[in-house]
Amino acid sequence: MGECWQLLSIDNWATTGHELGKLKEFFWCPNRAVSFLKAVVMPSTYKSDTRSPEDQARAQRMALEPQFSTLLLTLPVELLLIIAEDLGKDYLHLLCFSLTCTFLWEITGRTRYHSLYRRLKQDSWSGSRIILIGEYADRLPDSMLTDEEKEEFKLLDERRYSLYGLAGSLYSIAYDNFRQLSRIPKYPIFGDQRVRRNPKLLDELMDAHDIEQCMPWVSVSRKDCVVERQDGDRWMLRNLSKREYVTLANSRHVMQILYTLVGETQYSCYSFSDEGPENWEGDRIDLTVASLHQQEVGDDVNEWADITRYVIKELVKRAYEDGCQEELAFEDGSEDESDPDSLY
Repeated sequence: MGECWQLLSIDNWATTGHELGKLKEFFWCPNRAVSFLKAVVMPSTYKSDTRSPEDQARAQRMALEPQFSTLLLTLPVELLLIIAEDLGKDYLHLLCFSLTCTFLWEITGRTRYHSLYRRLKQDSWSGSRIILIGEYADRLPDSMLTDEEKEEFKLLDERRYSLYGLAGSLYSIAYDNFRQLSRIPKYPIFGDQRVRRNPKLLDELMDAHDIEQCMPWVSVSRKDCVVERQDGDRWMLRNLSKREYVTLANSRHVMQILYTLVGETQYSCYSFSDEGPENWEGDRIDLTVASLHQQEVGDDVNEWADITRYVIKELVKRAYEDGCQEELAFEDGSEDESDPDSLY
C-alpha cells in the first residue's frame, strides 16, 4: 500500500494533512506550504507614523477638544495605550478598538503594527520546527520536542502512545489535532470565523474597508506580507538551528529540497547519504532572500555554511532515478539537464 506522509510545523501545530499521500506521488508536485515558509515582512503601507503616540494624541486632542464627551477619550494617553497593548494580544480586538474614532486610530498605530505582525506570524511556518513524517515512523530527532511537549502529545492519545510510542503515534496525533493548511484563511480578518459568523461586525469592517487609511489594516492578506524575491536577488532556504542554507534562483524546487532535508531518515528514500550534510528534520527553517539574510546576520555571515551545490546535485540525481528530470527548472531556460549548476 505504501506509506503516507505529512509535513508538520511543530511550533504552529499545523500540518499539510493527508494531501501529500505517498512519497513518490507528491515529491515533484507543487505545494502551498512553500508560501507559509516565507519570512513575514511588513510592507511600507503598514509603517506607523513617525511621531510618538503622545505627539499624535496632542495634535488630535487640540482638534477634537470641543467635541470631547466620551468618557473613554478623557483617559490619559498612557492608559489608552496600556489598554491597546492588552487588546493587541488579539489583532481583531485591537482593530475594533482602534476603529472607534480617529483619535484612537492615530495613537494606536505602533501597537497595531506590532499586533498585526504577531498575528501574521501565528500562521507562518517561518522559523518553526519542520519535519516530514510518515505513518510508520519509529524515531524522532532527540532534541526536537521538549519534555512538556512530549507529555502534551501523550495526553492527546494515550492509547496510541502506549502502543506505538511518540514517533509511531505522531502522524495520527498531528492529523487529528493540528490545524491543516487548507483551513488557514488567506485574509486573517475577513477569514476569521468570529467575523464571518457576526453579520453586524462584518458590515462594520466592510465600512472601515472603504476608508483609504484603514483599508490595508482590515483587508490584510497573508500573501502581501511575506518576502518576495526581486531581480538580482536569490531565494535562500535556511536552517536557523544549524546555520546552513541553500540558495536558488527561483522557488520552484524549494519543496523538493525541503522534503529531502527534513524527511524522517529511516524510512525516507530521499534522505542524505552519510557523506552529505546532516538531516534538517525537526530544525527551525525559513525561506527568505539573500539580501535580507545579509542584513539580518551582518558580521556573522561567515558562520553560515552554504550546502547548495551538494543539495542540488542530489536533487538532480534523484530526478533521474525517478524519471522526473523534465520537472527540473533551470535559471537560464536551457535544456542541458546534465548541468546541476544551472539550478542555482
